[in-house]
Amino acid sequence: MKKLLCLSLALLLTLSCLAGCGKKKPAAPAAPVFQDLEPIVRKGAPVEDKYIVKGGETDYVLVVPENPMDYEKYAAEEFTTFLEKATGCKIKTVDDVDTEKIPGNYISIGVTAQVKAAFPDLKIGQISGTQSSYYLATKDDNIYVVCPPGFQGAGTLYGVYDLLHDLIGYTYYDETEIYVNDSADVNLWNYEGQFISPSIDMRTHSTSTIYTNDTYNTRLRYINFSRGSEWNALTSGHSQLMAYLHPSFTNEDGTRYGDLHPEWFVDPFEVTPALQTNQLCWTAGGDADSLKEMQQVIADKLISFLLMDTKANYFMFGQHDNKNACNCAGCQKALKDWAGTYSGLQIGFFNGVLDIVNAWQEENQPGREVFYVIYAYSFTEAPPVKTDKDGSLAPYSDQVIPDERMKIMWAPVSANYAFSFDSPINVKNGNDLAGWKAICSSNQLFTYLYDLNLWYYFTNFYNFGTVQSMTRQLQDAGCSYLLIQGPSDQVNVPGFQALRAYCTANIMWDSSRNYQDLAADFITHYYKDAAAPMQELFDMLCERNAYYAAVLDVGLGTINSYPTFTELYPKAFTEQMEARFQEALAAIAHYESEDTALYQTLKDRIMMEYLCVIFLKATVYGDYYSAEEMDEMRETWNYYITRFGITRGGEGSPLPQF
Repeated sequence: MKKLLCLSLALLLTLSCLAGCGKKKPAAPAAPVFQDLEPIVRKGAPVEDKYIVKGGETDYVLVVPENPMDYEKYAAEEFTTFLEKATGCKIKTVDDVDTEKIPGNYISIGVTAQVKAAFPDLKIGQISGTQSSYYLATKDDNIYVVCPPGFQGAGTLYGVYDLLHDLIGYTYYDETEIYVNDSADVNLWNYEGQFISPSIDMRTHSTSTIYTNDTYNTRLRYINFSRGSEWNALTSGHSQLMAYLHPSFTNEDGTRYGDLHPEWFVDPFEVTPALQTNQLCWTAGGDADSLKEMQQVIADKLISFLLMDTKANYFMFGQHDNKNACNCAGCQKALKDWAGTYSGLQIGFFNGVLDIVNAWQEENQPGREVFYVIYAYSFTEAPPVKTDKDGSLAPYSDQVIPDERMKIMWAPVSANYAFSFDSPINVKNGNDLAGWKAICSSNQLFTYLYDLNLWYYFTNFYNFGTVQSMTRQLQDAGCSYLLIQGPSDQVNVPGFQALRAYCTANIMWDSSRNYQDLAADFITHYYKDAAAPMQELFDMLCERNAYYAAVLDVGLGTINSYPTFTELYPKAFTEQMEARFQEALAAIAHYESEDTALYQTLKDRIMMEYLCVIFLKATVYGDYYSAEEMDEMRETWNYYITRFGITRGGEGSPLPQF
């Protein structure tokens, strides 16, 4: 199996000469090369002479709490479903108070009486505040999977997926590609008691598929902050400042805040119906008394949200998606005196808000596990740091050290995702990451990356070689939540989206895993008989994009890049892509008579990616084709655009016309 990493510049130049890829230009820094890292290893092994299932039958039961949390209940359902799929054996589920229904051995899922009795000294609270960590152990031939009570038991569910992988080889590639080892026998596994934590505690691949398919989302161990219970839906996302304060909001006397306190807003007279453009002045114009009143208004609003949504763990103060920073004299003075950057102003402001909220919560909701998120995005992207005499980075002042319940979601929108954060191409972003590492305490840094070219959905975004290295660098910086945005406004578009979701999910769970190895495994299972030509196509795209990014246009990996398609995909290369697609279609042709449903599934998967070739042939090289050939391409394009429900050519961009 061919293993491709980002290629060195020397190799790229050799490839370009062999392929006749055009004139030479001054060499840019090569895309990074990285090595495999040691994987996360669960300390366990199968016991040769002991079985959970033997001959399609079992003496084991599942034990769940009497009142299971949402994910604990779902974990039991998933275990039952996939064990039956692999063995034909349906294991019984009982709750932890029905001890008379436990005939012998069991698998305990969640915070059960059994796990408390088996491990009375277990300090499960040491992983409180994490969503995905869990405890795994075998004792007296019983298996225990448990996490703390927060986050509805998500860690227990993720642990059950690991357990299923060990017991029956469970691997989730896609909703219709779920693999288990078919066998009537399943050995017991013996696990040393251990806490398991993924590389990144919380993970999201922000695509429309993830948002609309909860099962797909959950089985990839992603979270959906817009639909799940962990994130408060009303306050999560960009422009959620409008949920807290706007000039059109009124006080108890019915007076507009924009009239009463114009110093609170960049534009106190804004009347935009969507309320999504007006940034706040985080110093209230430099008026200390007005600032305290402003913070109290926002704190009161937040407290009302805490009372309305008692399950949520995360509430967000999302700045609006623009660069309209306040430039009043009060902000300018604060920037010089204590804040350093606009992110420092924001942190200082919300520290004051949280002083009020934390005091209220301590009295009214003691023990509740809740955190508050702000963006470090656009004009707040740079951290509020200074360089000490010894050269180390430190907070600009005590006022910019975030409250312990505050999370910073850093969104390096200007980064080049064809290169890692330590590349000279990403100097600013690498420095910002180092600064946020200095500002944030353990697990306080969240990160928002990108997995798309905003303008071109019909060609591949090139970051295949850096997902692993960037994830590893974020892990080293203490990042505990990683959101990677793909095409979130389209359910179906080309660009190997299902492959991306699978590879990214696995790397965020375990950053030692190699993207190219994961991709090859996915291609084998997803494209089946057509895997060989589709793998060759994927390898070709990786090589071509790596060459282009390293030699022709270093900017290919930015989300706003405008590649020269005649250089990125020369006509000869496009025809080679066409040939691989034709080989793929020929490889599945026998299913047309043997298995019609499978044939249609595989053909759709191939044709989704083939839309890239039609896009290139018709819009870049249309002059080379006859009217009849263009009509044929148009017919195929229109059929599959309709079949797949594609309505955009990019984020907010219309479909290509030809």
